[in-house]
Amino acid sequence: MTVVLLLVAVAVAALVDAAARRTRQARRATQEAELLTLFAGSVLRGADLGALLERARETYRQSGVALWDNQSRSIVGSSGEHPPTDRNGADTEIDAGDFTLLLVGERTRAHDRRVLTAVANQAAGMVRQARLAEEASRANALAEADALRRALLSAVSHDLRTPLSAVKAASSSLRSTDVQFSPEDTDELLATIDESADQLTALVTNLLDSSRLQAGVVQPSLRPVFVDDVLAGALVGADERVRVEVGDVEVLADPGLLERVLANLVANSARYAPTGEITVRAAVHGDMAAISVVDHGPGITVGAEATMFDAFQRLGDRDNSVGVGLGLSVVRGFVRAMGGTVTASDTVGGGLTMTVELKAASR
Repeated sequence: MTVVLLLVAVAVAALVDAAARRTRQARRATQEAELLTLFAGSVLRGADLGALLERARETYRQSGVALWDNQSRSIVGSSGEHPPTDRNGADTEIDAGDFTLLLVGERTRAHDRRVLTAVANQAAGMVRQARLAEEASRANALAEADALRRALLSAVSHDLRTPLSAVKAASSSLRSTDVQFSPEDTDELLATIDESADQLTALVTNLLDSSRLQAGVVQPSLRPVFVDDVLAGALVGADERVRVEVGDVEVLADPGLLERVLANLVANSARYAPTGEITVRAAVHGDMAAISVVDHGPGITVGAEATMFDAFQRLGDRDNSVGVGLGLSVVRGFVRAMGGTVTASDTVGGGLTMTVELKAASR
C-alpha cells in the first residue's frame, strides 16, 4: 500500500511539474507573441524604439537592454534601470549587422535568440529609417532654402531695380544743365524720388522682417496696447483714403510688431484697391479682439486664400512695380508670433477684408 501511495505521489508531482512547466512555457509564448505583435506593428506603423527594447527586456526578464552602433561605437537606444553602456557590460550579444543588441540578465536559449535576432534586426531598421528620415528632412530644408533664395533673387532684382531706376532718372534730370524745369516739374521729380525711396524703405524693411522670421529670432514682448495708439505710427505716410473706426479697443500685443502688421495691411489695400475708401475697424468678441482692414477693390480670386500669405506671392500679380510679395508673409509671421491669426474674406459689395485676431486686453 505504501508503495502504491508513493507511486501516486511521484505521478502527481510529475504532473504538477509538467503543468507548471507548460504554464511557464505558455506565459513565455504569450510574451513572445506580444513581442512579435509589437514587432509587426513597428514594421507597419514605425513604433518607438524604446518601446520595442522595453518589451524585449520584460519578455526575457533582463535587467537592461541596449542597441549598440558598431560604427559609431555608441548606444543608440536602451531600456531598463541599468542597461549596458558598452559591449563589455553585456551578458548576451545579438548581432544585427551594423548594430548589436546587448542584454544584461539571464542567459538566453537558442529559441530565444531566434526571436531576439528578429527584434535586433527590426531595432536596427528603425534606427536606419529614422536617420534616413532626418537626412530627407535636411535635404528638403536645403531644397526649400534654395528655392527661397532663387525666388528672393528673382523678386529683389526686379523690385530693387525699378525704384532705383526712377531715383536715378529723376536725380539725373534735376542735375542736368541742358533743361530748365519749371517749379511744377521739379516738384514732380522730387516727389518721384521721395516715393521711390519709400518703396525701397518698405522693401528693405520687409526683407529684414522676413529674415528675422526665417531665423526664428522674433521674440514678441506682449502687453496691453490700444489699437488707436498703434495706428498712429502705422499710418504715417499712408494713403489719405484710410478711415479709422477702432474706438478704445485694447489688445495684448507687441506694439512694434502690430504696427508693422497694420502698416503692411493698409499698404496692401492701398496698392490693390487704388480707388475707394479703406477702413480700419476693431471690435471685441469675448476674450478676443478683431482688427479688420476693409477695402473695396477687386478682391482676390477663388482659392487664393491658401497661398496669399506665402512669401513672394502678389495678389494676382496686378502690380509688379512695388513689393516682392513679402508683406502678407510678414503679417502672418508676426501675428502668429503674438499668438493670433490673420484671415482674408470678401468685403460685402466687393473688395477684400483682412482680419487680425488677437487676445483682448483684460480690463
